[in-house]
Amino acid sequence: MKRLAYTLLAVGLLASCQNELYEDPAKTHKVEQGVYIQGQELTQIFLLDGASESAQGPRVSLVRPATSTVTVGFTAGSQAQLDAYNAKNGTSYTLLPSSMYEISSSVTIPTGQITAPVPVKLKNVTFSAGQIFALPLKLNGEGTHAIGGQSEAMIIIDQATETKVMRINTSREIATYFSENISVPQWTMEVMVNRRNINGALAGTKFVGSDDSKSEIYPVVGKEGSFLRTGGTDLTLSKDVMPLEDNKWYMFSFVYDGANVSVYSNGRLVLQQAVREGDYKLGGFWLSTTRGMIRELRFYKVARTPQQIAANVWKMADPKDTNLVAYYPMNGKKYDHATGTISDDETQIWDWSANGHHFTNLQGATFVKDGDKLFRFPLAK
Repeated sequence: MKRLAYTLLAVGLLASCQNELYEDPAKTHKVEQGVYIQGQELTQIFLLDGASESAQGPRVSLVRPATSTVTVGFTAGSQAQLDAYNAKNGTSYTLLPSSMYEISSSVTIPTGQITAPVPVKLKNVTFSAGQIFALPLKLNGEGTHAIGGQSEAMIIIDQATETKVMRINTSREIATYFSENISVPQWTMEVMVNRRNINGALAGTKFVGSDDSKSEIYPVVGKEGSFLRTGGTDLTLSKDVMPLEDNKWYMFSFVYDGANVSVYSNGRLVLQQAVREGDYKLGGFWLSTTRGMIRELRFYKVARTPQQIAANVWKMADPKDTNLVAYYPMNGKKYDHATGTISDDETQIWDWSANGHHFTNLQGATFVKDGDKLFRFPLAK
């Protein structure tokens, strides 16, 4: 009993000492000011290639309203901070070169206020294919206490797209057939549409020779429910799982990893289900004749990751990606792989991959603008 009593006494004394040494930030901030970065740690800005823009980064906030002007200092552009972020999150952002931005080393929060944005001026930001820039920020705690765990942020600078899109005006099949049979052990197919009446098929693959139902890719979407016929199986999606509306843009992504199929709507996973194992045989592609607009059809011979799907919903693909079986931006332009030249040519639906699987007959489809201007993606919120 004495040993137990001494043990309990020792534990109590140790806990008491630890409590005296431990400072509760919540209690501390009742008597002294603290600063942190408010909300999400990511601020995303979309720019056209070569554009400049004055923008607002993350908001710096105080624990309580300022009783006098508070100046909060921070550092920007740390490669080490970005390397750590990329390693933690599986991203591959490129540090924004110092020549492409101007940012002060502090932000001022006036008397009586509790928050202020970090202003940043972006200058002639030029992207390489598939490149995403990042500008790391970190509070340095000078002048007030920076709260641990909420003192870092990342400004992501991604490329926006302005483009024509294709309007389908026909009930005749729009298709292309490969000169060779293609077999893929995995695949990703993505198609983007906007329709006055969303209901209808999207796009899919042509059979090799006689019907091969196990290689069919046939997606149909609708307000009352959607389905994907593939691998000899019909996969259904209820309207609660994938709600759809008329007159809105949607990017639908379908991924086969060698056994399972995943379906995404605007980068959000809505279905994952086993279908079958084995290669798919491709004989060509078809486009639905459901009237409306279509912007992208792209087909990869690999299973793209959820991160890749989400990050590239509204973006164009890199035509030099060797995993592309075919890539149709449907923008009334063609891409020359030998020179990298992009030129206007609305006579065909050009395949921008290196494989040249063009749709040579438009069947009356046309390339259109958004009124008197180009369509811009991502969509305005």
